Amino acid sequence: MNRLRQGHAILVVLLLCVSLLALAAGIYNWRCVVVPSAQQFAKDQFWLKEAHAYGGVWESQHGEVRNNSDERGAKLVFGRAQWHDYTLSTDLKFDGDYGDMGVVVRVNDEEEGVDAYNGYYIGLRTTDGTLIIGRSDHGWMEARPVPMPGGVHGGNWYRLTVTAVGCSISAASENLQTRQKAWIAVEENPCPVTGRVGLRSLATGGVWRNLGIRRASQRDSEEMRRNAGTVAQPEFPQREADYNREFHFSPVYVSPHHSASNEVAPQYRMVHTEDLRHVRLAQNEEVALRGVVIKAYPDLYVQDESGGVLVAEVQRPHLNIGDEVEVTGQVEQGLYSSVLRGGKARLLWSGQPEPPIAITALQAASGVYDARYVEVEGLLESADRVNDKLQILHLEQNGQRFAAVVTSSAGDLLATYKNKSRLRVRGVCLVGARVPLQSAPFALLLRSKDDLQLMAAPPWWTPWHIAFLAVVVIALALVVQLIYFQLKEWQRQAVSQERDRIAHDLHDTMAQSFAGVGYQIQGIRSGLKRRENTDVPLAIAQLDLAYQTVRKLHEEASQIIAMLHASNRNVQEHLLDSLMVTTARITCDRVQTESSIEGEPFLLNMHLANTMLQIGKEAITNAVIHGSPTLLRLKLVYRYPLVELSICDDGTGFVYAPAAEGFGIQGMQKRAQSIDAELLIESAPGEGTCVSVAASVRGDKMLRRAWRSICNIVRRMMR
Repeated sequence: MNRLRQGHAILVVLLLCVSLLALAAGIYNWRCVVVPSAQQFAKDQFWLKEAHAYGGVWESQHGEVRNNSDERGAKLVFGRAQWHDYTLSTDLKFDGDYGDMGVVVRVNDEEEGVDAYNGYYIGLRTTDGTLIIGRSDHGWMEARPVPMPGGVHGGNWYRLTVTAVGCSISAASENLQTRQKAWIAVEENPCPVTGRVGLRSLATGGVWRNLGIRRASQRDSEEMRRNAGTVAQPEFPQREADYNREFHFSPVYVSPHHSASNEVAPQYRMVHTEDLRHVRLAQNEEVALRGVVIKAYPDLYVQDESGGVLVAEVQRPHLNIGDEVEVTGQVEQGLYSSVLRGGKARLLWSGQPEPPIAITALQAASGVYDARYVEVEGLLESADRVNDKLQILHLEQNGQRFAAVVTSSAGDLLATYKNKSRLRVRGVCLVGARVPLQSAPFALLLRSKDDLQLMAAPPWWTPWHIAFLAVVVIALALVVQLIYFQLKEWQRQAVSQERDRIAHDLHDTMAQSFAGVGYQIQGIRSGLKRRENTDVPLAIAQLDLAYQTVRKLHEEASQIIAMLHASNRNVQEHLLDSLMVTTARITCDRVQTESSIEGEPFLLNMHLANTMLQIGKEAITNAVIHGSPTLLRLKLVYRYPLVELSICDDGTGFVYAPAAEGFGIQGMQKRAQSIDAELLIESAPGEGTCVSVAASVRGDKMLRRAWRSICNIVRRMMR
C-alpha cells in the first residue's frame, strides 16, 4: 500500500499549491486595499497607465498630464476602488482664464458626463477666483467657496493638496509664484469612505504635474483643518445651475491680436471649407473661415458643416479641441481637401468637442471625409512603434485596409490590443498625400489613445487555438491515464507484497507444522501395517503428538486471522483499546496484559493509526508465537507532534541481528517506512523483547517523498 499512499500524498501537495495560490490572491487583494507610499507611487507609474478617461483628450509625457479639450466635466480616473484615507497632491495650470481645474477623490460609479460620478471634486475656479469643494452623486452640490488670494489666472502654476480621512475632506491651494495660500474643509455624514482618484476639468484645458499620493492619518487631517474653518454639514445649493447664476460672465474671448485703436482690420473673403477646392483667388490672396478645432497639436485641423481643413504655419494662441476659431491664410488646393497656410488663428469662444461622424472604411477611402473627424470600426492586424511618440496600427474592414496613427505617448498599444481585436477608431481622416503609409489608402490621425475603443476581443476559436486545445486535452488525458495506471500498479504491487508477506508467514509456521503432522501420521500408518509389531503405547504417543501439533496449528491460524482482521475508523481515537482487543483475541486471554497512556491524546490520521495497529499486531503475534510470554506491556505515549507505541514481553527473548531479520520483522520495518516512522527492537535471551515505533503526525518527510514521486512521474512522461 506504500505506492497508493504516495498517490494520496500527491493530492496533499496539490492542495498545498492551491492554498499557496489562494494566499497569493489574498496578498494581491490586500495590495489593492492599501494606498501606495509616495515613493512607490512615483516609482510605479502603472497607476497612470491604467487610468481611464471619461471625456476630454488626455496625454501624458515628460511627467505632465494634459487635457487638450474644453469639454465640460472631463475626468481621468485611476487607482483602486478600495483606497481610503489618503493625501493627493498636484500642480496645475489653466490654459486660459475660464473654467475649473482640480482633482476628484473617493470616486465611485464613474461614467462619462459632467457630474456622472459619486465622490468629491476639489479645484480652482477662474470665474470667481476661488477654491471649491463639491459633492457629486450624479448631480452637483457645492460648499461655500473660499477666495484665493490674488485670484486664479491662466498661465500660473498652483499647488493643490487634498486630504481625505474618514468623512473629513480638507484641501489647500498655493500660488507657486506669489506663495499665497487658501484652505477649505468640509465634513459630511454619511459619506463615501473609499474610492478611486483622478483629474478633472470643466470648460477648459490645462496641465497637471508632480502628481503624488500617500497614506494619510487623522493627524494629517487635523493639521490641514487647523487652517480652515470646517463645515460640519455643508450648506449645499440644490443644483449647480443655481449656484452659477451668481456669476455673470461672457463666454466670448477677445483675441490677443485685437486692438482697441481705430485701426481698420484687414478684410478677408469669408468662405466655407467646401468652397476652398473651387474658389478662384488672386495671387497671394488670403481667405478666412470659421470652424471648430478637431485637432490642436501638433497640427491644427478645423472643420465646419461642409468639411475640414489643415491650418499650417499660422500664428495662433493656445487652442483646445472644441474651440470655435476664425482662421485666415493662403489656400493650397488639394484633390480632396485644402490647406490654409501662413495666416492667423483667432479664438472666438470655447465650446464642446464635435462628435465624430460614423462612416465605413469604403466611405473614408473615397476622400469625401478628408480632414474631418470621423469614426471607423476595423479588425486590428498589427501595430508598429516608429518611436516613443508615434505608433501605427494596421486595421481592416471588409477587405479595406487602413491605418490609425497615434502621435502621443500611449504605451504599447499592441500589448493593450491583441491582433484580430475589433476596434472603434476616432480621428481626423487623412486621404492622399498626407497618409503616412503608401500601402494604406487612408489613415485616421488619433488625438490620444482614448480615441481607441475595444469593441470585441479577438476570437479564441482560431485554428491554432483549436489545435493547441486538442493537444492540451490529449496531454491531460495521457497524464490522467498515466496516473491512473500508476495508482493501479502501486495497488497491485502493494497487494502482491502483502501476499508475499502472508505466504512467508504461513510457510514459516503452518506449512512446516503440517509437514511434521504428515510425517507423524505416516509413521503411525506404517506401524499399523505391521500389526505383528504394533506397539500400542507408541502409537498413542504419536497420536498425542500429532494432536498437539494440530492444536498448535489451529491457534496459529487463529492468531494470523486476528492479525489480518481489518481495523475500523475507531482506531483513530482508540488505538490502545484496539490493540488490547487484538491481544485478547490472539492470546485467548492466556497471557496477562497491561496497558498505559502518557501525555495528552490527540487525533491521529487514519493511515498512521492503521499502520501502527498493524505493527502492534505483528509484534504481539511474534511475542506469543516465539517468546511464550506470561506478561505483555502495551504503552502509548503522546508528545505532539510525536506518538510512540511500545510492546514489551517477558518471554524467552532472542539475539537480535538486523542482518538475519525474519519475515515478520521485515514486514514491520516496511510498514514503519510507509509512515516515515522509526522502529526499534531490543531483545536478549532470557530477558524478553521490546518493540517500539515512533512517528510524527506532521508528515514532513511524507511531503518530500510525495514531491519525489511527482518528479519521478514527470521523468517517466518525458522519456
